[in-house]
Amino acid sequence: MTKKSKTGAVDSPSNDGAALVTTGADRAKATEWFKRARELGEKRQFDYAIEYYVDGLAYWPDAVEEACKPLHGCGVARKQTGGKKPGLKDTMKRSMTDKDPKQAFLNSMWLFGHEPDNLSYLEGVARNAGRLRAESAAQWAGGVLLKALDSSTKSGAKQFGVLVELSEGLGDRAAERGDSASAIAAYQTGIDTLNLWRRRLPRDQAVEESVRDLSTKLTILKGKYKEGESYRDSMVDSKEQKDLHDEQRTMQSDDRVDELILRAEEVWRQNQDDAVKLKNVIDLLCRREREDQERKAIGILVEEYKRTGSYRWKHLADDIRMKQLGRRSRELAKTGNDADIKEQQISQLRFELNVFKERTERYPTDNRVKYEYAVRTFRAGRFDDAIPLFQAARADPKNRTTCGLYLGRCFYKKAYYSQAIAAISEALAGYETTDDDLAKSMLYWLGRAQEAGGETDSARKTYGRILQLDYNYKDVRVRLDELPS
Repeated sequence: MTKKSKTGAVDSPSNDGAALVTTGADRAKATEWFKRARELGEKRQFDYAIEYYVDGLAYWPDAVEEACKPLHGCGVARKQTGGKKPGLKDTMKRSMTDKDPKQAFLNSMWLFGHEPDNLSYLEGVARNAGRLRAESAAQWAGGVLLKALDSSTKSGAKQFGVLVELSEGLGDRAAERGDSASAIAAYQTGIDTLNLWRRRLPRDQAVEESVRDLSTKLTILKGKYKEGESYRDSMVDSKEQKDLHDEQRTMQSDDRVDELILRAEEVWRQNQDDAVKLKNVIDLLCRREREDQERKAIGILVEEYKRTGSYRWKHLADDIRMKQLGRRSRELAKTGNDADIKEQQISQLRFELNVFKERTERYPTDNRVKYEYAVRTFRAGRFDDAIPLFQAARADPKNRTTCGLYLGRCFYKKAYYSQAIAAISEALAGYETTDDDLAKSMLYWLGRAQEAGGETDSARKTYGRILQLDYNYKDVRVRLDELPS
């Protein structure tokens, strides 16, 4: 039996916290569909790409990085190129309320791919992923839905209620199966949704009560998580408890870390489809920042990527390699050997360019990835490529100001001084802090653009503002003194 909640949505029937499990064989089948989908997406054949992603999701519904995110990207690109919305026949053929949860989920994903800004389709994805117990897909869809509700003026109480109930259900099931981190993330999504809801409907008492109830759940769970009162601590075997405790300690003897690595590898090899156990092996191998063990970790991750087709493992392998290259650059910087330093910097930049180029193709709607790629492209002196990347990445509030600065510097390098002045001035106008390093850097490059563009009086005023903040900043005093009267 189901019951209505205080927020007006329908609660799922009570059951255990089990999540959907996909076999290695099914993941392998799905990977072939996803591979073909990516190829079609790169050729801008978005309709076919969406079909192939959906076909692959039939085997692996929880493939967020491998399918859900790139399908979303295809949907956005398809819309931008004039793709048609689903018609009445499409919605009748692909019911989001199908009795079979998997079919309902696949139908929802197809419709969402063909109209990614339709809140009803996105709600269908989130709800049906929850019905299917595809927990990762449900959590991803919930996050996308929350962003959509925040930016939409048409969102209503029903849609807020659905997302709250979905998030609370996800959190309850994760807590029941001992996955505290996922439970905390899900509860937090629910609270963020409720907070948005009460900003829209400030005097809704049911919302206030739900915020209070869900916040209590989250507080209790966080308390237990911090105190170690999780499923790990309830294990009877004292040896296993000690191993689990030691795995989370950062300071260990080398012999003890070696012992923990061997044990973690043995546990993982017994169940290679357990991502948590694999991640534990990788964390232990990388703990001491020893290149031999990091290389081993990279090798394991690359093999897992080849075996499963799950891009998350290649993503992690590349992260480790970038850390190695960054560490090597810092070590060489201490030697003062300019030739070796430059060679290392070039090697590091070349690798990072390839990594973030690939990630922008994998996650075409992720503006933070675009930002990282844009920064490397700027460092490589490819300003024509960097400009559109920074323009797109400005949509992310976190990097908006920095993107404005970089855009100005790109225009400066191209000798488009008016555009440089406009970009940096806009970034400065939207930045509340006036005296930190970013503010001073924006003022500096604004002054440089004004000076180069012949706006001497404006440059003098800008350099003067910098001197009032930091008298010894870069070469500002010299530039100010050398400005023509």
